[in-house]
Amino acid sequence: MRFLLPLLVALTLSTPAAGEAPSSPPAVFALVVANNQGFAPGRARLQYADDDGAKYHEFFSMLTEPGDVVLLTGLDSDTRRLFPALEPQVRAPTSQNVAEAARALAARIAEVKRAGREVDFYFVFAGHGDVDQGRGFLELSDRAFDADDLQALLRQVDATRAHVILDSCNSFFVVSPRKAGGRRYATPQDMTRSLAQRLPAVGVLLSTSAEAEVYEWSELQSGVFSHVVRSGLMGAADADADGRVTYAELEAFASIAAREIPNPLFRPRLFALGPGRSPQATLVDLRSVRSAVTLRVDAVPPVRLTLRDAQGLRWADLNKEAGMPLALRLPPRVARGLEVERPGGPDTARAWTLGEVAPGATVELASFSLPLPAPPAARGVQEQLRSLFATPFGPESLAAFERARLAEPAPVYGISLAERERMRQLVETFTTIERDRRRTETILFGATLVSSVGTGAFLVAEGDRDSRVQGISALAVSLLFSGADLLQQLRREDPEALLREFHASQADAAADPGLAVARVDYRLNRFLAQERNIRRRLETVGWIYMGASALLLGIAEVRRADGWPGHDVREAERAALLAAVSATSNLLRAHYTGSATEHLVRQWNSDPELRRLPRVAVVPSAGGAMLAVGGVF
Repeated sequence: MRFLLPLLVALTLSTPAAGEAPSSPPAVFALVVANNQGFAPGRARLQYADDDGAKYHEFFSMLTEPGDVVLLTGLDSDTRRLFPALEPQVRAPTSQNVAEAARALAARIAEVKRAGREVDFYFVFAGHGDVDQGRGFLELSDRAFDADDLQALLRQVDATRAHVILDSCNSFFVVSPRKAGGRRYATPQDMTRSLAQRLPAVGVLLSTSAEAEVYEWSELQSGVFSHVVRSGLMGAADADADGRVTYAELEAFASIAAREIPNPLFRPRLFALGPGRSPQATLVDLRSVRSAVTLRVDAVPPVRLTLRDAQGLRWADLNKEAGMPLALRLPPRVARGLEVERPGGPDTARAWTLGEVAPGATVELASFSLPLPAPPAARGVQEQLRSLFATPFGPESLAAFERARLAEPAPVYGISLAERERMRQLVETFTTIERDRRRTETILFGATLVSSVGTGAFLVAEGDRDSRVQGISALAVSLLFSGADLLQQLRREDPEALLREFHASQADAAADPGLAVARVDYRLNRFLAQERNIRRRLETVGWIYMGASALLLGIAEVRRADGWPGHDVREAERAALLAAVSATSNLLRAHYTGSATEHLVRQWNSDPELRRLPRVAVVPSAGGAMLAVGGVF
């Protein structure tokens, strides 16, 4: 049993910790969908999505009237024991139940709006997500829930402001789908532009992972992203202590909390943008909570805390800067028997408990007792995740985060480990193809130069004035075109340098792997544009030479008809033949030498994911089991 010492507290009547509550606060409604098992056969089952759903339900119940939070999930046996009161009101996360919940909430919201109040609506999802042909979707228990479904739901509820919180892979493609054949990744500018055009009154808080795994941690009994988000929403992210948590504050809070995790795959990464394209928009206003217990922490000392309820369930973590006042709003059920720990220091094993406390009370954390020895930490992933909240958060770290973000390249979203491997194979293949193609082009370029210069020189050597003029003109044109061709070839992307740069970025553990892939993607598409320009120019030159060949052949026939000496006729025919050779060489280069490379880059652009190999799974069902085979064939 954990050694417990009393927590020195002062209980006062309920008063807001910071700022005054709005005179007429908006009504709050929430739809929380959490799904451990996706509908796709063979998908790995999550352990704690239902726990996340229950915790979100508990949090939003502080802000809403009874019945205005709907939870759709399937509670497993452990979660039912932790949240027994939820079992009668929880329904399965199916598409039909989502539609019914949306209709019921829309009716309630319309009623409140008719009474003259503003409405904030929260849609929260925790579970599996994926992407198909550039369109992201969330996995309900029976089917996909994609961008069109989300947009229709938000329009149906018709709230004054809507807030979408998604804890799933590829969630950015749910709110900002990529058109077929478009770029494979998204940037903050893409997200902002897409939201502003389609959902101007909607704010989004997204987990930006593109991997197949949603990271959960057994010590949290929660997804890492959702735990960090809830900690911030309860007030730990309120850097200016005004009682409001903004999108910008929560994004900085989560980023700073995960900063010390060594492996970038385990770090929660967020995209946050409030309604009206404003990162400073309010995500949650804690000044107008309906029923909560406020835990106040003195501003002077820095402190790192972990909060657990009486059952040992972890609800929030924080690492407060010195000088930052802090007020956490806790659900009354969580506050009763609350345990407060101070991890990460010499008093890791220390816990303080709070007994019965009335809803609406304010609890002040006054002091800590002498520490006890800390237990040894587990290694591996557990050790990685214990670096969560290692960096203090407050006004200073928030300002430093904003400065650093302005100085760094914009992040990119949507690059998975599989796509990085695919990009490596693509660059290596691209380098090999280009090396061979350039050898062939060098031969064709030489043939073109020799034939075009030979045509001009032959005409100059004819001796008569007309032939010399034609020869000098042909020679000038050939040298001009050949020089431009050579210059264009020298300005093209160097495939060997591109390969070296990509390998260097992959070897650098501190480099953003998604940014490295995006840079190569940009350079490959720039190469594709260069190829198209070169081929258009080569085709133009080829047809010019073909026209010249036809003209010279016509001159030869006119000379033959006029009785010119056979020598003059043959010279004109030879000049026409040389011009035809130049034309053929240019046209061949324009239409046949670049196809392999261009096909390779087009395939990268148009194919939204790696082909999935067939996957076999046995899925239990009533009265037996189902053998499922999935994949792309």
